[in-house]
Amino acid sequence: MPNEIITTLSSSIASMQLNLFDFVVEKPKFDEVLTRRFQRSEITRNVNKNLNLLSNNHFEYLNPICPNCNSNHVIKQEYHERNPILADSGPQKIYLRRYKCKSCSKKFTTSLDSVIKPHHRYVNIYSDKLESLIQTGYRSLRKLGEDFQTFFGNSPSHTTIKKWQTIEVEKRITNTITLYSGYYAYDEQYIRLNGKRHYRLTLYDTILNIPIAEEIAPKRTTEAIKRFIEESTKNQPLIAITTDHFRRYKRIMDKIGVKHQLCIFHLFKMIGNSVHKILKSKNVSKREKITLCLYFTDIKNIFRTYNEETSINRLETLLDKFKDIPKVLQRYLTKKILPDFQRLTHFMISPFIQRTSNKVENYYRQTDPNQIKKIYKTIKGILSYLNQKMKKWTAKHGKNINTQ
Repeated sequence: MPNEIITTLSSSIASMQLNLFDFVVEKPKFDEVLTRRFQRSEITRNVNKNLNLLSNNHFEYLNPICPNCNSNHVIKQEYHERNPILADSGPQKIYLRRYKCKSCSKKFTTSLDSVIKPHHRYVNIYSDKLESLIQTGYRSLRKLGEDFQTFFGNSPSHTTIKKWQTIEVEKRITNTITLYSGYYAYDEQYIRLNGKRHYRLTLYDTILNIPIAEEIAPKRTTEAIKRFIEESTKNQPLIAITTDHFRRYKRIMDKIGVKHQLCIFHLFKMIGNSVHKILKSKNVSKREKITLCLYFTDIKNIFRTYNEETSINRLETLLDKFKDIPKVLQRYLTKKILPDFQRLTHFMISPFIQRTSNKVENYYRQTDPNQIKKIYKTIKGILSYLNQKMKKWTAKHGKNINTQ
């Protein structure tokens, strides 16, 4: 890292003024002179290629042009002093030449915006490194300041770090991928902002294996969920969505007009919870418990195939013995499986439709585990964190699969 500034400047600065001590016993080398002047500085961006670097860190344009009228009739004026903090080198003095345009009478100053923004003390590399620090895991603003102190020897204030966390939207972030597959999983996670319950809405592309949009909503109303899905998939394919068994989802997906796959894992989990209570009961005989487990396995086998005809045959065989099935399983058959059979078997017809919403569940576990999802303060704060997590996840786990 310390040599990056040398490489950048040597390819960017048009000319440089040398001092006598630069000539020791042989002709001075450009890179060696830059090393002495900006030793240990860490600036990775390109500066203006028409810059001229004079002695004692004085910068000016080699061929100044007015940024207002593009005139080259410009006169030089005094230098403007700045005191930027250059990573672990600490504060340094630099001097930027000022100019006045003779054509439009406007004044302007030599720009180093690619290195450090106007009215800022910390060079841009600090805000660049902030993204990397956030991607490794959640940290408070003050903790991030401690990380900067550890790695760079300088600790920006928590308010300064907060300003570097720029999110363009107020309640939603979207992925930069321009074309989605059309096959998604939708889920929600509850979080707390200043102790108040909010919901993290997530639409996940199950083919590309990436989140495509996330939003923070105070309530998970039908209107809010429908709007989020429609706006997130605007001008994008929308073929199928896999969700858990929250009752409201069926009505929402029907309004949107998309194939709705109910999560098989959640179905087994719901039935399993009811079965488990009976298995723990001392009032149920061992024989009844064995019978319950066997019929529960038969229900699972209905969905343990990717062939719809096989699934229907297994269901019909089970219904032939309906009177022998334990009542708890009869209720699930009549109130859940039969009414929603089509929603439970879309994955058997199309290989691209996911049978479970496990991918988005795994994304939640990796990006926002339970121990930190209650410590956020603002919507902007959590979206800043999730935005970096989305970028890292997309780069690491995203797949480029053409489903058309």
